[in-house]
Order: sequence, then structure tokens, then C-alpha cells
Amino acid sequence: MLIRNALLLVAGAAIFAFDASGAAAQAKKTPKKRTTKATSTKRIPISKEPPAEVAPRVDTVTVYRTDTLRMQGRIDTLRLTGPTVTIHDTVINNVPVLPRHFGGMYFGLGGGPAYPYGAIRTVNNPGYVGQVNWGWQGLNSVLGFRLDGTFSQLAHSADYAILGDQPKVWNANADVRLNLPFFNHTLGSAVLFTPYLIGGGSWLYYNNLRAKLESHSGGFGPQHAAVAGETGLPAPGTEGNSSYESSWGWNAVGGLAFHSGKKELFIEARGLRFTPKANSIGGFDKAWHVPITFGVNFF
Repeated sequence: MLIRNALLLVAGAAIFAFDASGAAAQAKKTPKKRTTKATSTKRIPISKEPPAEVAPRVDTVTVYRTDTLRMQGRIDTLRLTGPTVTIHDTVINNVPVLPRHFGGMYFGLGGGPAYPYGAIRTVNNPGYVGQVNWGWQGLNSVLGFRLDGTFSQLAHSADYAILGDQPKVWNANADVRLNLPFFNHTLGSAVLFTPYLIGGGSWLYYNNLRAKLESHSGGFGPQHAAVAGETGLPAPGTEGNSSYESSWGWNAVGGLAFHSGKKELFIEARGLRFTPKANSIGGFDKAWHVPITFGVNFF
């Protein structure tokens, strides 16, 4: 029994080996079929295409910076722009702009009240004065010179109106001007403040000028007045000495000037000392003619 089963097992293994070798030989003779894969008809892009444009984002930052600069009221605006930042820069700077002052030759006009003193006081009343002057004064010069002419008309004193018409006084002055170097910048740099002194010789030309007699006797009224240059006293109701007389004298002036640019405002008081021309009755005391003038000089 055992022997029979072993034979059957050997025979089966031989048959299996024979089939396997035949199948292998058949496989070598039969060519292997090539398989193909299905392809899609849809085109697949393989080239690099630029991406769609995207609008860039711009953020604007505004920075305001203010500096103060004053240049005769001018405001400058500075704008700086960049690709992403905009700066509006307004600059206002306060810079003092000093005016340019001028010196040298000048011409001036002025006017104001005129007062009689000394021998012509009380016998004449205050009047008015007009002045024209011409001179030279360097901007930084202490010394200068000035020529001026004035016209004054004094008012009547009621007690002596009988002696004639209102007195008229013309005078010409040749002077030296001395600028004092004190307090010049009291009002700042825009205005030069200048105290000054003037002095020189004077010539007067006048008519109907009442004056007190030196002898303090004779004459008319309690002040012993007479008209300078007249012969005697006028008869009641007649006009006094309408002809002009002249005298030499000297003058001294104290003034204040306010100089800015090409103009100079001034106020000054002049004391003009002279002796009225003697009358046939006698001579006169010393007299003072004192005008106070407000004016302007043009350089």
C-alpha cells in the first residue's frame, strides 16, 4: 500500500514538471503584445505665462510740518512727493527784515508855533512858523550841516495893537548839526532814534516888530514898547513901521529825530537870539524868537 502511494506521488510530480516546461517553451515562441494607454485630447499648457496684473496698493501718509518764517509776509510751501509717501511741508519762518536806512543829502519841511521872549515878550503874542531846510548828514556821521529859512507871524498883543499890523519875521540860519550817540536803538533796529543839537549864525528880516526899550522909559504903554527901526511913535490910528528892518544873531537848537529808510521825522525847539534895530527913541533889550517845529526830512 505504501509503495503504491509513493509511485502515484512520483508520477504526479513528473506530469507537473512536464507541463511547466512546455508552458515556458510556448511562452518563448509567442511574442508579447504591446499595450497602449488612452490619451486625453485636452491640451495641457506647459509654457510659463505671466500672471494676471494686480493693481498695486498705495498707502498715502500725509505729514504736516510747520516752521515759522516771516519774510515780508511771504509764505513758502514745500511739497515733497514719493512713490508711496506724500509730505506737505509748509514753512513759515519769522526772519526780521531790517529796513535799509539812508543818509547824506536831505531836504525838509516843517511848521509849528512860535513864541516871543525877552524884549519882544508880552508886547507880542505867540504866532506860527513855517520852515524849509536843506542839509547833509551821513547815516553814521556825528557832524553834519544844515541851511534853513523860516517865516513867522506873531499875533497882536491887545495893549499894543495901535502900534501897527501883526509882526512878520523872516530869518535864515547856517548851522552845524551834532548827532548824539545816545539811545539810538531805543525803538529797535527799524527806527533810529537820534537826539541832536544844532547851532550857528542867523539873519533876521522883520517889520512891525514891537520891543521893550532898553531904558525902560518912554515908549508906549506899561512895557515902554516901540516898533523896531521906527522913528518915534506912530500917531494914534496910523500904521506903524511897515518897512522891513534886519538884524544879525545866533541860534541854538535841541531836537529829536526818528530815522527810518529815506525819511526822518523830527521835532525841535530853536532859540534865536538877536537885538531889534534901535528906534529913534532908544535901543532895545535882547530878544528871543523861539519857534517849535515839527517836520520831516527826505534823504
